[in-house]
This record gives sequence, C-alpha cells and structure tokens, in this order.
Amino acid sequence: MALGLTLLPLIALAQIGQVPGPIITSPTDIANLVQRILNWFAGIVMTFSLVILLYAAVLYLTAGAAPSQLDKAKNALTYAIIGIVVAIIAFSIQPFIQNVLRGGF
Repeated sequence: MALGLTLLPLIALAQIGQVPGPIITSPTDIANLVQRILNWFAGIVMTFSLVILLYAAVLYLTAGAAPSQLDKAKNALTYAIIGIVVAIIAFSIQPFIQNVLRGGF
C-alpha cells in the first residue's frame, strides 16, 4: 500500500504524452533567457538586501551606547546598500545585453 502511494506521482507524470522541445531556438530566446535569469537574481538580491536593511535598523535601535553593536549595524547597513545597488544594476543591464545580442551596439 505504501509503495503504491509512493509511486503515485511517477504514475501521474507518466501520463504526459509529449516531451517538451528545446528551450532556445533563436537568438531572441537567448536574450529572453538572460532577462529572466537577471530578473530572478535581482529579485532575490533585492529581497535579501531589504531584509538585511531592516535587520540593520533593528540593530541601530537596540544598540544604545555599545560601540560593537553600532559597528555591527553599520556593517549590515553597508552590505544592504551594496546589495540594493547590485540589484538595481542587474535590472538596468538588461537593455544593454539585449542591444549587444541583437548586434545594435
């Protein structure tokens, strides 16, 4: 019984009749794939940077007069700002890459 339930997803996947074709069939597909990867990467970096920014704010609020906590908060704030800049660059480099791949540079 347990073996049958374990194999149930494989049986369901076996019902697919057609194997999908290749992902990349033209140079435009390469540009679209690069754009999707950059969007995904930039979104993750931006989300992580904003979380670190909030963490730095909490550290500043709870640091009081402790210099080690203030240094820790400053470092977290610096890394969060660097992450946000990297995410913005990843979003803004898309038109440049598309232009280069299309040969218009």
